[in-house]
This record gives sequence, structure tokens and C-alpha cells, in this order.
Amino acid sequence: MIFTIMIFSSCNFQKKNNNIKTEETTTASETSTEVSTEKKIREKKIKIAIDPGHQKKQMSEQEPIGPGASETKPMVSSGTEGCVTKIPEYEINLQVSLKLKNVLISRGYDVYMIRESNDVSLSNKERAQMANSSGASVFLRIHCNSDDSSSADGALTMCPTDSNPYCGREVIEKSQRLAQTVGNALCRKTSAKNRGIIETDQMSGINWCTIPVTIVEMGFMSNPEEDRKLSSDDYQNRLANGIADGIDIYMKK
Repeated sequence: MIFTIMIFSSCNFQKKNNNIKTEETTTASETSTEVSTEKKIREKKIKIAIDPGHQKKQMSEQEPIGPGASETKPMVSSGTEGCVTKIPEYEINLQVSLKLKNVLISRGYDVYMIRESNDVSLSNKERAQMANSSGASVFLRIHCNSDDSSSADGALTMCPTDSNPYCGREVIEKSQRLAQTVGNALCRKTSAKNRGIIETDQMSGINWCTIPVTIVEMGFMSNPEEDRKLSSDDYQNRLANGIADGIDIYMKK
């Protein structure tokens, strides 16, 4: 995903002037919480919806950015590509998403994949609607970033603003917490630069959601070093495990 970064929250993925708690440091008491979370997952499997962003074929037709919106955007683009590897973003997104699927299943979750092939024709609105009707508790939209500057690096997450006109209050608050926990956990696992949270009401794949959602921008394909990392099997595994750690933390709250 190509996105011009304008506003960031603090480097620890904390929002200002809201009710989202900062992530607590690990304590001995968390052991019992982990057992409780695992028990909850076993009793009734928690389903996670995963959308590997973009696809091979771009869909340039317009669609509303949210329910009842007059503003429109292209249905879906093919994304960016590696400045060194020349690998398309949609391929990296799918590779990491499939690894994430396996990690989550190994931890006892159920997983709903929006796509498992690059040869699909799914708009951002359709992807959100698929997640909404899947029975999933949360929706993870997996992307890579790009910037005009080749020195830009690090990971960030995206979520709706407090005043998002399309998402309900509960979805907004839970999406903001999801973005925080997933972003922090990913950066801890990978040692990627923590670029914080971007709150936006311009993403169709967020605005059409009726369940908690976050866009995960795993790194910059416009940065030579990060581009190589993003195509590395080892780094992709760390990304998948970091995102899964964030889901575990989110589900404990």
C-alpha cells in the first residue's frame, strides 16, 4: 500500500486524549491470564479474518469509501513493489498472511482467509463485507508500505478516527486497541522501528467494517534493506508471530 504519512501517534503506539490504555509490562500474573485466554479459545474457537492486501489485477472502477458516502475510490489496486527485489506487494502480503494463518491455527484460533491466491477480483468493500459475515472477532488487513524517501522504514498500523462517520463507537474503540496491541507486538518481535498508529477515515477497507479492524503496514518496500527483509522467510515468520502475539494480547483484555 502506498500511503503518505502525515500524522503519527507516539512511538509506543499510544494515542493521545483517548481512553486506550497503554500496554502493560509483563508480570507474573499474566501467566494465569494466558491460561484463561487459552481456555476461552478452546471452549469456543475465536475466529480471525485475514486479508492479504491487494491482488494481481487492479480494479480501477470506483466504489464509495463507506456506507452512504458520496466520496469514492478505486475498488482495489495492485499495490507497490520492492525497490530491489521487484516482488509485488500483493505477493509479500499473501506470503506473510499464510504464515500468520498457520501460527494462529497452532495457537488454537480459527482463521478465515479473504484470499489465498493472487488471481482474485475482490474490491476493498467486498473484502470488508466478507470479513463482516465470516463470524470473525477481528479483521487483520496485511500490507506493505512505500514512500518517496528510500530511508523511510519501520512498521505502523491504521485504524478509524474517534469521529469516523461509518464505523460504530464500539468498532472504533476496539479497532484502536487492536491497532495498538498488534503494532507493539510486531515491533517487539521483529525489532522494526515503531512508527505508531495512523488514524484515518479514508480507507474503504476500514470504513465498511462492522467488526474491529486494523491495517498492518509491515515495512517499506521502498527501503532497500527492508525490502530484502520483507521477502525473507525468517523475517516473514517473525512478522507472523509478532502479529499473532498482538492478537493474544488483544484477546486477554
